[in-house]
Amino acid sequence: MIKHLKAFAFLTVHEGLAADCGAGLQRFTGGFKDRLLRIAQVRSWLQALALPLLLLVGLPAQAANYTFEGGNLPSGCSGGNGKFTCLALTLGAGDTISISSPTTITVIGALTTGASSRINETGSASLNLVVNGLTTLGADTVVTANLSSAAGVITLGEGSHFTGTLKTDNAAINVGAGSTVTGSITATMAGAITLGANTVVNGNLSTAAGVVTIGADAVVNGNISTAVGAVTTGAGSTVTGNVLTQVGAITVAGTVGGKINSLDASLAGAVTISAGGAISGAIVTGAGAVTVGAGSSSSGIATKDGAITIGADSRVNGSTCTGNSGAITVGARAKVSGNVISKTAGAITIGALAQVAGAVIVKGAGALTLGAGSSVGTSENSSQCADVVAVLAPPVPNPSIKSRQWRQIFMR
Repeated sequence: MIKHLKAFAFLTVHEGLAADCGAGLQRFTGGFKDRLLRIAQVRSWLQALALPLLLLVGLPAQAANYTFEGGNLPSGCSGGNGKFTCLALTLGAGDTISISSPTTITVIGALTTGASSRINETGSASLNLVVNGLTTLGADTVVTANLSSAAGVITLGEGSHFTGTLKTDNAAINVGAGSTVTGSITATMAGAITLGANTVVNGNLSTAAGVVTIGADAVVNGNISTAVGAVTTGAGSTVTGNVLTQVGAITVAGTVGGKINSLDASLAGAVTISAGGAISGAIVTGAGAVTVGAGSSSSGIATKDGAITIGADSRVNGSTCTGNSGAITVGARAKVSGNVISKTAGAITIGALAQVAGAVIVKGAGALTLGAGSSVGTSENSSQCADVVAVLAPPVPNPSIKSRQWRQIFMR
């Protein structure tokens, strides 16, 4: 009997403990569920706030519009009555400068713009930008102004549109790919000029002592000239005017609508036309060789003291002559509508199946070689080489450059 009472007491105690544990577990799980519910509610609130916050973060900064005459000037700028001075001029992306009356802005330091900035975009009034430091214009910038710099490099970002003149004295000018410049580009003393691929310049390029490089498929609607410096045009490029240098090589890998002259009679300035090149005018050099690639065309070739090589399948719509010295080689199947003449001392070689409408004459020392199947005329026709092969024009210095400065250029 006592044994059964103990067992009953044991079961009663444990049943009570089990009941208490079950109630506690129920209270715990209920509280846990409440906590999970509150966490889910907070999370939903955060998600609802996140999208507007992200949209605010993604918005660009408000672009500034500076109106100099109205007194709204960038930091570091001061002045009035159409004349302003900036310690440095920095525009953010999309910032604008509006001009309503003739204005000159002198920048003591650097001029820097962000992408898609606008400076006097409408051009309703004239603007002169005089920059002493570097000029760096961001991509897709639009400027209507005349910009000059004494010794600071000028760089236009890709896809920019510049209307006006670009000018430096002793620094380079770089125009980014796909940009358009309506106006002349000039380095008056010593500065290279570089145009990126697919650029368009509606104006002349000139430099006193610097290399001129035109990118692939670029277009120059004007002349290119340099006193002391090479000129190189890229594949597919077009120059509608003349290409002139007094001391420097000229390399053309596109078309030239005018003539090509390397005029110094005593210093070598070779001219090289890549395969398929087209030169509407004549090619004239002093002491430089002329090499015309296969399948090219030109209107006469003349040198004073330089060899002439005409590639296979090329066409010369005029005569080909050397003055004091220089061999002449006409490639296979090439056609010359004028004469081929070596006036003093230079061998002449006519390639196989080549055709020369005029005479082929070695007037001084030098052998004449005619290739198989070639044909030549029996007398000189009217397409004579100009006397320029004997008397080339001397260098014509920039009148703004003093003689002492020219000596410094040539001594470099």
